[in-house]
Amino acid sequence: MKRFFSLMALAISLTAFAQTPPFVSVNDIQFVSASDLANCNDTSQYHGDTVRTVGVVVVDGGLVEVPSGSVQGGFRPFMYIADTATGTTAEPFKAIEVLCSYSTGTNLVAHPTATQVIAGDIVEVIGVVDMFASNNQLEIIDLNSITLLSGTQTPPQAAVVDLGDLNDNNRVNQLETGEQWEGSFVELQNVTVVSVDLFAGGNRVSFDVVDANGNRINVSDRFIAQKMNNHTPVNPESPFAVANGGPGAGQFTPPTVGAFYNSIRGIVLHSGNGCTGGNGRGYEINPFDSTHYNLGASPPFIENVARLPMVPTSSQTVEVNFTAYDLDGTIDELELYYSTDSTAPISSFSNVTPQLIPGTADEYSAVIPAQPNGTFVRYYIEAIDNDSNVTQSPFGATDAYENIHFYTVRDGGMVIPDIQTALDFGASPYVNQQVTVTGVVSASTRVCDLGFVYIQDPNFSEWAGVALVGSPDLATLFRDEEITVTGTVEENFGFTQINVSNITKTGNRETVQPVVINPNMPAMYASGEVEKYEGMLVRAENPNGSIVISDPRRGNFGDYLISTDTANGLNESTIVLAGRDGNSRSSLYVSVVNDSAWATNNGTMMVPVVLTDQSMTFDAIEGMWYFGFGEYRLLPRANDDFINPNFALDSTDCRPTVSIKQFEDEVFARIFPNPAHSQVTVQSERGENVVIYDLNGRVIVRAELINGETVINVENLKSGMYIMRLVEQGRIIKTAKVLVH
Repeated sequence: MKRFFSLMALAISLTAFAQTPPFVSVNDIQFVSASDLANCNDTSQYHGDTVRTVGVVVVDGGLVEVPSGSVQGGFRPFMYIADTATGTTAEPFKAIEVLCSYSTGTNLVAHPTATQVIAGDIVEVIGVVDMFASNNQLEIIDLNSITLLSGTQTPPQAAVVDLGDLNDNNRVNQLETGEQWEGSFVELQNVTVVSVDLFAGGNRVSFDVVDANGNRINVSDRFIAQKMNNHTPVNPESPFAVANGGPGAGQFTPPTVGAFYNSIRGIVLHSGNGCTGGNGRGYEINPFDSTHYNLGASPPFIENVARLPMVPTSSQTVEVNFTAYDLDGTIDELELYYSTDSTAPISSFSNVTPQLIPGTADEYSAVIPAQPNGTFVRYYIEAIDNDSNVTQSPFGATDAYENIHFYTVRDGGMVIPDIQTALDFGASPYVNQQVTVTGVVSASTRVCDLGFVYIQDPNFSEWAGVALVGSPDLATLFRDEEITVTGTVEENFGFTQINVSNITKTGNRETVQPVVINPNMPAMYASGEVEKYEGMLVRAENPNGSIVISDPRRGNFGDYLISTDTANGLNESTIVLAGRDGNSRSSLYVSVVNDSAWATNNGTMMVPVVLTDQSMTFDAIEGMWYFGFGEYRLLPRANDDFINPNFALDSTDCRPTVSIKQFEDEVFARIFPNPAHSQVTVQSERGENVVIYDLNGRVIVRAELINGETVINVENLKSGMYIMRLVEQGRIIKTAKVLVH
């Protein structure tokens, strides 16, 4: 009996030991050898391991401000901790980001301690060492993963770091000198703002700065410090929240391009690019307090640049209006320079002297003469103040071809390439502008299609496609229909789309032909040139054989890689995304996925699951070219976008054509009440299922008709317009709009 109890005690002891992860210091988690970094490997030696560590909190938990629809409460918490062995100033490899949400099996939940810690608290963290977009992070497991320890410690102050140690002139990460500062509190000195990006409906800000050598970094928006006055705080412990005595909104004022900062401080995070793969922003700096911005002497300011008309005809002159002023002096010289020769050097540009608009003190206007149809016109504005400081709009216009305002003269009106073309491979030049363009539907929300709407101009082979969102009438569109849309251009985390307010069907039909690409194009990824295919239908094809799957499970978002060779890595492969997850725009009608979990995640897949493996080959794969999570992806629309696979795929041709609309009109259905508040009843003489979609094409509710009737609970739906479809034998037989209030 004694031996039995001894063995049982030993078993309990071993079990307890197995459940307690080994202690690893923050420094050891983050450290990567110089040889690994030289070989483009920035992965922690503990990657994938569950570890226990202790650190001092560097950022108050209430200052983190990351909205997230996938976490209960709409907020994703993080902690930023430094190794307790760190001195008074941040040191290399001694800080890390902690992702503080965990899964309960049905939901992602924010850990309450993460929002309540303050700088100087000492915490013990248990989590898995992982990486997101090349940024190392410790991901907690459950509610017991964070323990607030007794005592405090003065957190390390910002270490002064050379911007060139982090990124080069193209924001490409410099691993050998930059990785050591990932997660750390640093200070950059003597930098100038070169671009400003307002996103998330204009209530959040990020901006790029450069040093004297042109090295470039993004000043990012991880904390409350860069939320504007139309942002409502989501962190329950935010000092800006009304409940905590705050104003109930952000208070950041965006800088102006050309502004000079003596210094900027913040946490360094990594958005991988260059040799590590990906198309992120490189290393970024994230200020978390208003004192982290030290604005220096003021150069002239050029703001509110507007062009009328945006796209002129050959008979129209172009009026460029803008505001120009100098905070600490006067503007002594002001000129607008332009050229109608797309290859002409800046030195040969013609000039127009802007005139002060009567009745104003700082508003100017300059006129560019009318030009022939098809002319590509470049222009920029330059101001010089009494201290000989020079400001250009766009910033750096005389330094590079892409730093320039531009337009194309179109007698036939604006085309999609006008919206998409970006000489710097960045955002659309028409962000927040209302536009009208015509295109052919290349993807729709119909059965056996992507579930999201894209249009493409068949007259162009580059910059010719764009995604559409917004209008409930998008659900009425079929692939191959030509339409004219009016709406506002948006950048959704770098992805250009039109928020549509009006749709007109021209009555014409045309099948969009895909642009053929080689899935192995590392040079185009590195330069950003692949941006010209964003929103377009592309066909990935091997010029010398078959397409293969080079990595069957590339990440946690349903990704897999296709290439011409199974040995090729990310730098030489195209990312394919299939299987709907909470943040993707991929299709429910694509069988080939990297995990069966996607079969029921954010909608139910409508075709059988076929798991990826390296034995699969294809003549080609077609789909929409999408930018998300900092990377470009190919999104197949349905199984028939996989051309001649060496395995069986079901439902390869199940899309309805325009003629189905006539069939829909013949089906009678009664939907009441509409508008609905708590429930809606559907009665129909035909049909098997009722499916409700939001305006982005996501399945929200699915119900079965029993004896021709079903009652659907909608009280948990957000107020707004939804699309209801009646389905019979896999085909839509009736479409209707339902308003929930």
